[in-house]
Amino acid sequence: MGLPEIFISFETAAVTAISRSARGALAVVLTDATEGGVAEAVYRSLNEVPESAFTAANYRLLKLAFLAAPSKVTVLRTCEDENAVWEALDRLPFDWLAAPTLDNTKVVSYIKAQRAAGRGVKAVVADANGPDCEGIVNLGVSGLVLDDGAIEAAGYTVRVAGLLAALPLTRSATYAELSEVMSCDSLTDPDGEIDSGMLVIVSGADGGYRLGRAVNSLTTLTPDHGAAFRKIKIVEGVDLIRKDIASAFESGYIGKVLNDYDNKLLLVTAINAYLKGLEGDVLDKTADNRCRVSLEGQRAYLESRGTDTSAMKDADILRANTGSEVFLEANLTFCDAMEDLSLVISM
Repeated sequence: MGLPEIFISFETAAVTAISRSARGALAVVLTDATEGGVAEAVYRSLNEVPESAFTAANYRLLKLAFLAAPSKVTVLRTCEDENAVWEALDRLPFDWLAAPTLDNTKVVSYIKAQRAAGRGVKAVVADANGPDCEGIVNLGVSGLVLDDGAIEAAGYTVRVAGLLAALPLTRSATYAELSEVMSCDSLTDPDGEIDSGMLVIVSGADGGYRLGRAVNSLTTLTPDHGAAFRKIKIVEGVDLIRKDIASAFESGYIGKVLNDYDNKLLLVTAINAYLKGLEGDVLDKTADNRCRVSLEGQRAYLESRGTDTSAMKDADILRANTGSEVFLEANLTFCDAMEDLSLVISM
């Protein structure tokens, strides 16, 4: 495989990144035994949804799902066999999940397991007990009334998940307007709720309602998952980059390219060209966003196979044969959206 083909794959991914991020896929799990309904269906607009195939309550939720126009909504029904739903989610391509009829604990466990396996899926739940995960958005709201009546927070997760699926990486969901919300209970300590990993709904200056700071449920911070990972926008960017690179590697490299140092550098060069294409929208254009062959990864591989690297030069470690394994690392600085203003006026 020559250099042009490698670059075309990554450059195409970079060019289409923003448009793809604005057309995310939503999966919705509902309990509905309406006659004529199917266990699994994909809809690309509300016009495609047969109203007669759902209960009035569930059709209402699907109307909310399409308010922000995600690229598609896959509806799964749980009537008797819940295991079939989990099996379907395993094979379905989706970005966000809303499952108001499933147990929060099961949804959280599923998303955590999927993300641990390298799959960048996320879910919106309501009032879950400390999910503490960058892939889980925990909606905290009560007394919610829409323009067509009251709704439980669990049901409204469908609306929020649809909004997040349709949101481009050029903006944050912070203060996203919710024009259909007529009222909800006021929070005594919204900042405290946000700090505890809740996505809240607040009233705006114009009397309408909007989302608060767009955070996920992550509260336990580590050197690998710092405060930036609490932002929904940042996690979306991380997931997009991982997915794009993994997809290009799977389609263009696995089994097709010899794993020598020159080809590793070729892969690194292609990835860096992709990252460069994301600067200014997803990545901070003033930062040194760069991928490279991992010295520590190479060293650990050699040591695990009995090679003493203590006397080896770094260059020799980087050039060493690592079988079929490729060890890369990158330092990236993501662009957040404007959310806080500090203005000092001197007289």
